[in-house]
Amino acid sequence: MKILKHLFTICLTILCFTNVAFAAGNEDIEPGLYNLKNDVYHEQEIGMSMARTYLNETMQLEVVGDKTYNYIVEFSGTEYMNNHRITVDGKSVDIEEIAGEGASTIKLKFKVDSLDSKIKTQIYVDAMERDVEFDIIPNFDTLELVEKYEVEVEEEEVEAVNTENESDDAEETQEKAKESKSSTPVIIAGAVAIVVVIAGAVVFVKKKK
Repeated sequence: MKILKHLFTICLTILCFTNVAFAAGNEDIEPGLYNLKNDVYHEQEIGMSMARTYLNETMQLEVVGDKTYNYIVEFSGTEYMNNHRITVDGKSVDIEEIAGEGASTIKLKFKVDSLDSKIKTQIYVDAMERDVEFDIIPNFDTLELVEKYEVEVEEEEVEAVNTENESDDAEETQEKAKESKSSTPVIIAGAVAIVVVIAGAVVFVKKKK
């Protein structure tokens, strides 16, 4: 039995490394909603069995905007357990509770910084009168697009760009006006000089005659 547990641990470790490698090379997943399978890990067999029984093996990944990642996981058996919590990379995160498909199910939505973040869940089990903690491991090999999100430019950003362009145009117009004003005296002085030269030449010719 111990040999089987060691083999299972080795296989799960290999799977984790594979998923990390996948995640590291796929941080540019297009915005959208995806379905994917998950694996669970607990150091004891009874914990593994409980985790697999009450965590839906299908979870969702939501990619929004510029690399904003949300996971949605579903738990059943809420009549036997409560106080669901999620930690990401060892830190507690805010979760949004979403009604599940059944009366005894619940969905939790939470944000992660990257696709290779480590996810753990803690649940208080009434019958055991204590928390049960286990890992949730997304299986990116099963990633399947459900809905593609259209990337829209925020109106405020568009207005900011337009305002910046208008400001640039105004500055350019002012610069041209300044250049025009500064060149006007030079033009007048040049014209006066030409007139004086011509007049002097005429007077010189008449005297010579």
